[in-house]
Amino acid sequence: MTEKSKASDKRGRPSYRPSLADRQTVEELKFVGESDNVIARALGIDPDTLRKHFADELADGHAQRRKEVIGLLFKSAREGNVAAQKKLEEMGRTAGAIEAVKGGEEPKRSKLGKKEEQQLAAKGVGGKFAPPTAPKLVVHNK
Repeated sequence: MTEKSKASDKRGRPSYRPSLADRQTVEELKFVGESDNVIARALGIDPDTLRKHFADELADGHAQRRKEVIGLLFKSAREGNVAAQKKLEEMGRTAGAIEAVKGGEEPKRSKLGKKEEQQLAAKGVGGKFAPPTAPKLVVHNK
């Protein structure tokens, strides 16, 4: 090789190398629902570069971060955090309802409160305690 060809090999911008912090950033931004364009802009790279170097993080980032959040919820719940316990219980009920729908079963209904029970009971009243029927109108009697 000549001197000139060696110099031309080192021209241009160096290729992008993602750091561990960049990978975590991509997972976090993907978890909160940011688009690929927004994530690329946050890192200061082109969206095509993002898709090339962070394909795993873009595909699995949401699942990995959700796993981490659920782990933190379980840890807090075990330590006595009532809000975390309620959130986990709510997540379990939601997941059970989704599985029931996928399996063709009817999802379990949540327990009704006092007012809802009273309103349903009031709709079913009949006999002499039933509300009177509306009067017929003079103009449009049929």
